Amino acid sequence: MKNLLSTISPPAFSLSAIAIGYVLSNDLDPSEQNTIGNWFMLTGQVLCTNAAQQQVINNSNNNQNGEHIVNGFDMNTLKKSIRQMNDEINKF
Repeated sequence: MKNLLSTISPPAFSLSAIAIGYVLSNDLDPSEQNTIGNWFMLTGQVLCTNAAQQQVINNSNNNQNGEHIVNGFDMNTLKKSIRQMNDEINKF
């Protein structure tokens, strides 16, 4: 599944969801559409919640290893880049 997801472009991925939604809506009455739609939304929320917690755990583990990651950026690398930019500015 992981390999399949990485081969689909974002627009094609979104379009597939639109197509599936329209196909399902043709065969279901409004009450059934509501039930299935809520089921899909709950499934998405579970995936998002699980992924968010895994990111918290990963960030915590990185911080325990002496790495300071903020929004996916290594703080030491950012500080080094800022120092280099300040050095270049001070040359002027």
